[in-house]
Amino acid sequence: MLTIRRIAGLGLAAVSGWLLWQGLEGVLMMTSRGSPLAQAIDLLNGWRFVAAGVAILGGLLAAANVRFGAVVALIGTVLFTALAAAFVLAGADASIWLDEVLGAAAMIVLTGILLFIRRS
Repeated sequence: MLTIRRIAGLGLAAVSGWLLWQGLEGVLMMTSRGSPLAQAIDLLNGWRFVAAGVAILGGLLAAANVRFGAVVALIGTVLFTALAAAFVLAGADASIWLDEVLGAAAMIVLTGILLFIRRS
């Protein structure tokens, strides 16, 4: 039976995977147009890959009911929320950071569920 905590963990992994794919899609588009990979992966893309990867891992660990899975998910969520905040505070156009902010908000809610609902 899927508990709310497992559903939240799988949801966090899905949201994080979608956000990871968005970043990877941009890198693939740049490299297909002839840019070198080193130029396509900048600091923000690397930050996105690490944050989303850690959040995916944490969500899957929490869904599998592994101890400290929620803490790993929290680390990924904090990293991704900091990325979204960096976009906003840098004054970037809203069309660039809107997905990150909405994804970070969903990640915060799902991570909150993982942290405050007990493992069974």
